[in-house]
Amino acid sequence: MDMILKILIGLAAVFAIVWTINTEKTFPTIITVGMILGIVLALFPSKTIQIPGFYVYMGFVALAFIYGLTVKEKKIWVRIIISLMSVSIFAYWLWVLNHWHGNAVLAPIFVLLIGIAGIISKAKLKNELGFLIILAIDAITIIIENWMKAN
Repeated sequence: MDMILKILIGLAAVFAIVWTINTEKTFPTIITVGMILGIVLALFPSKTIQIPGFYVYMGFVALAFIYGLTVKEKKIWVRIIISLMSVSIFAYWLWVLNHWHGNAVLAPIFVLLIGIAGIISKAKLKNELGFLIILAIDAITIIIENWMKAN
């Protein structure tokens, strides 16, 4: 089942790169490509490459959070969606990589709820969709993995 989760996150990365090719904004493209680089490194079988891959991924998730806070041409609701989705995944991976206990499922569920709120409100996220899909699929794989561990 672990392989299915890797395939799922890999497909999200492929979708994000294809979507990013059609994007004309530089900063969302940098964030998406950086996240994909982190994903590729994290999927390597060697732990010496996996752990830095997680940190690269987390660095670009933090950059997405900063982007959400600082982008001025977007409406406040769009900025909130970007910021909350990215800070939630960042907090999750910070918890996991530091072996802290608790909040294992809260952050991914929050990411998905914010994503659903963005869809319902028809937020204009065309340029950011690449990295937001990665965040959403990351949240889904985390929930599936925790569900599998519980059963």
